[in-house]
Amino acid sequence: MKVLTLNTWGIRGPAQRRPLLLQAIRQINADILLLQEATDPALLEELDYPTRHHTAEGWLAILSRYPDTGHRSVTYSTVSPVEPYRRQALFVHLDVEGTPLWVVNTHLSWKAEDSASRRAQAEELVRLCGSLEGPVLAGGDFNAAPAEPPIRMMREAGFSDLFAALHPEKPGITWDNRNLHIQSHTVRFPDRRIDYLLLRGKELKPARCEVVCDVPAAGGLCPSDHYGVLADLQR
Repeated sequence: MKVLTLNTWGIRGPAQRRPLLLQAIRQINADILLLQEATDPALLEELDYPTRHHTAEGWLAILSRYPDTGHRSVTYSTVSPVEPYRRQALFVHLDVEGTPLWVVNTHLSWKAEDSASRRAQAEELVRLCGSLEGPVLAGGDFNAAPAEPPIRMMREAGFSDLFAALHPEKPGITWDNRNLHIQSHTVRFPDRRIDYLLLRGKELKPARCEVVCDVPAAGGLCPSDHYGVLADLQR
């Protein structure tokens, strides 16, 4: 079972980026997609997945080839003082060929000076996940490096950082200043890993986890300003 998380960067960037994004997602051919900044409904419609859930406020999407047995979205009570919108988490309960699996997609506040909001949102996410039974796969754009509180709290709650578990010596950068899209941003951050797939439970095991969508196409453009994370999970 292949799972991809990717911040799609909405409809921003040059026009030629959209077909690159669509092509990359199709070529990866994941069984489960966790998309952030999914502000382009037409893009989602062009992806052939029978199970599809999308939050219009938090711009989160989960698409799956497996049927779902329930879903809900939660708006965090933590309101960032420097963002004009609310952050959310999207929960979908899947039947993976007889194995129940909760899939959780989120996108935490992004500004450097807003670490308190990120931490509080992560605390809410940990509490919400704590009420879920069975295996849980959480992913998305946490806007936090591996040593920072949001990811540390997820690990303390029993989640394994799949990339770190399989590549303990690699940085796995998903926010890369060599990416031409990032070079156009007015706010700059250091290179770091801020996109994750995190797994709780022993029913599924990671066979592979890689950074993807990190190779520029002709013309030097990547599919998004973020790279994605792809994992292969086995029972």
